[in-house]
Amino acid sequence: MTNASIERLAYGKRRALNEMHSIFGCQWSNGMLPQIRFLAGPGGEEGNYRPGPSDWGVSPQVTGPTRLRTSGITQPPIIGMCAYDIFLKFSEAERKAHLDSFLTFSRGLQRFHNWLLSERDHWGENLVLCLHPWETGTDNSPAFDPLIETTHRYIEESALPVHLFGGADNTHVPAEHRPTNRDYFAYFGLLALFKKHDYQQRAIIEESPFLLQDILFNSLLAASLRAHSQLQTQLADMVAEAAGHEQHVSRGQLQAEADNALEMYERVASAVRRKLWDADAGFFHSYDSRDNRLLQTPTVSGFVPLLSSIASDEQATGLIERLIDPSQFWTQVPVPSTSANSPAFDPVRYWSGPSWPVTNWLVIRGLQERQNVGGAALAETLRQSTLRMITEGIDSNKVRLAAIRLMEANSVGEDFTTPSQQQYQHGWLWDSAIVAASWPLVSDRPSKRRDDEGRATEPGFWEYYHPATGDPLGAPHMTWTASLYLELLEMNDNH
Repeated sequence: MTNASIERLAYGKRRALNEMHSIFGCQWSNGMLPQIRFLAGPGGEEGNYRPGPSDWGVSPQVTGPTRLRTSGITQPPIIGMCAYDIFLKFSEAERKAHLDSFLTFSRGLQRFHNWLLSERDHWGENLVLCLHPWETGTDNSPAFDPLIETTHRYIEESALPVHLFGGADNTHVPAEHRPTNRDYFAYFGLLALFKKHDYQQRAIIEESPFLLQDILFNSLLAASLRAHSQLQTQLADMVAEAAGHEQHVSRGQLQAEADNALEMYERVASAVRRKLWDADAGFFHSYDSRDNRLLQTPTVSGFVPLLSSIASDEQATGLIERLIDPSQFWTQVPVPSTSANSPAFDPVRYWSGPSWPVTNWLVIRGLQERQNVGGAALAETLRQSTLRMITEGIDSNKVRLAAIRLMEANSVGEDFTTPSQQQYQHGWLWDSAIVAASWPLVSDRPSKRRDDEGRATEPGFWEYYHPATGDPLGAPHMTWTASLYLELLEMNDNH
């Protein structure tokens, strides 16, 4: 794929391809896609966000060649879904013109999925382990509290060196909106354990107190495997028609890989239905693989199996009943990250209660697939509620323009989108993948607003929102909130 070929695309589609190339350009030689890609220079590699690349201590001997320095863990594997979303937003002619890029993404996806199901499926259960709360994407979820306590005891007894890095995550956000020092002690203690074992997965798993089969992570893995299979099947047909590609990859090879991805999807989805379903509660929970127990605090992650036919129809019906209960998840501004009737519910602290656009979007997508159990109408209600939450009462046309401007303002060149130039001047895996999938909805390059001019008449595009009042919480001017606003505008109950 030549730069000239990409240049001929509309601006947003060009940005989508560039962002995905940026992600896969930092893939480790073993197939892992890292949680963070650190920008070089001031504000990136050695900026005020900690832990930075030197704190992670990831060497080229561990990663192999990567375009940028990285962290040492991964994040929810939503990237297969996002790669296929991008493909579907391209015209047939554009797909053919950029076949090489989509083949590159497909190979990277295969390597990532294979790494997860080899290095992280320690007992051959077709469920992947998360080794750190940050890998789940829902860092301080109260469901993880038992593991955090176990991790605390382990770190104290083992005398691992723990550096709290001065609480840099609270620089722009009130401390009561963030995880507690108890959480950060566990997070950084696990980092010390990873460095001790030089990021060798088996050694870490054998020693670590934090072994989690997370329901959101494994559901997104299943969804991405199925999306990858669909992408591979369409690429197989395109390769058969494109002269010159047979010498690199054949239609038969791609179709065999598509069939294999579909088989892996079915195994993971079956394992989720079997092991992570709590029949008594009628809900999905994550599993503590060190102490062999379901973690029964109900969280928004339990609804993610609505995606991709993971939950059975009977399970989906039970999930919807839980979702629409106003004492649990159907608050004034749904969906709270932790059930409102849980003793652990905190409406302002990170994943302990606030409503997040990203998880609402996942729930909406899952409901749209469940028309046979009444999910479509509910999906539209939640879509409209989430749009209102993000707009903060401002006209939707103005919000759309502001969202596009923010995506541009938080960009570094045309290849890289940061979550927020104010706070997170680097690239996160699932943030970047979601933003990449939204870029094709932007046609022309917007102006890049660098000051606060006009901000009084624009929404803040916050990380998360109060589930009772809709008040914005966390950090403002977040790229993925802006990009998800564009996605939600485009979605309908026939998505």
